Amino acid sequence: MNGVVVVGTGIAGVRAAEALRASGYQEEIALISAETPIYRPSVSKEALQAPVVGQAAMPLKRSADEFTWLLGHRVESLDLVANSLVVTTPEAEIVTRAFDGLVIASGLRSRQLPIPGPAQGRFTLRTLTDAQELEPHLKSGAKIVIIGSGFIGCEVAASAVARGADVTVISPEVTPLASSIGVELGERIAAKHRNEGVTFILDASVIEFLGITSITGLRLSDETQITADVVVEAVGSLPNTEWLIGNSLDLTNGVLTDQYLRAVGTTACVVACGDIARHPNALFGPLARRIEHWTVAGDMGTHAGKTLARLLNGSDNECQAFVHVPSFWSDQYDMQIQSFGIPSLGTEISIIESDTAGNCIAEYRDATGLVGVVGINRTSEIAHYRKLLNSRI
Repeated sequence: MNGVVVVGTGIAGVRAAEALRASGYQEEIALISAETPIYRPSVSKEALQAPVVGQAAMPLKRSADEFTWLLGHRVESLDLVANSLVVTTPEAEIVTRAFDGLVIASGLRSRQLPIPGPAQGRFTLRTLTDAQELEPHLKSGAKIVIIGSGFIGCEVAASAVARGADVTVISPEVTPLASSIGVELGERIAAKHRNEGVTFILDASVIEFLGITSITGLRLSDETQITADVVVEAVGSLPNTEWLIGNSLDLTNGVLTDQYLRAVGTTACVVACGDIARHPNALFGPLARRIEHWTVAGDMGTHAGKTLARLLNGSDNECQAFVHVPSFWSDQYDMQIQSFGIPSLGTEISIIESDTAGNCIAEYRDATGLVGVVGINRTSEIAHYRKLLNSRI
């Protein structure tokens, strides 16, 4: 027996390994990744507020000794005819590893813009190493420019302001966060940032980083120049699918799976989970989507591990569909922003509760009914929406 290989040690890969073992699988389970397992929410939260060590560790549900950890290894390619992987070790040796089952949980990497100029002083935020490199630069008086006004960009802005930095956010969006939660809530959150001292330059794009060896500023498309000590690019992510090419898998925007999280395009025992998986969710129609939320990735990993256990023992007829209400949270200043469902699907947004401080509950609907909810400092009041969204089937 060759055992199971899990490519990726984020929450999805780790939970898949744990669920596979809990399902009674006795053979080796090897987890391969270039990075150590981490609690990823800390990357854009605690790790930017102070140096982080212990609190970034991945919380394990089972003993680490139950698994083989191949950290610092990089998977170069996959062969689903031979059921094997080509792997580069930390010593730069090339080895082939066979498997009986495979979990694809290789996640995402930060997207960077094709902008000319020096690289020093230019940061992204995806890994703990990214956060540890950025954190010392978030200090009093530093001029921090953030490109992108999504949740990562806004969380970095809040952390930088809290440490006394001078923060400017540049974004092609007219309203921060509008593509995720709509214009009205985006404006409320942007207003809080402005009250805390953040400057927004919206409906704008960067065409050049200024400086010789290190960034000293940026040039915008209207020729405006902005001074900067540090630039953080928070402009989205790209799925890590290069190692999967050539295996008849659908790699359009991640890895396409069926409702059980089995990879589409192969009869081998292969599942995909986490941010990289593009999967259908019966609660929100037949369209397969990638959902980049920590809680979804963990639950998806657990489900994928159970599915793989059934595939390996020949009881695939017992596989169950992955049906899940996505959720996410974001802490910015004294705002606790929480969501259930997929608010971006909403074509109609209703603010059903609001106060003068901007705290509120927003409901999102499309032609099928309620598809999402977002609360600002309304955590307990929106908890029942999870049950409402679960009843959409």
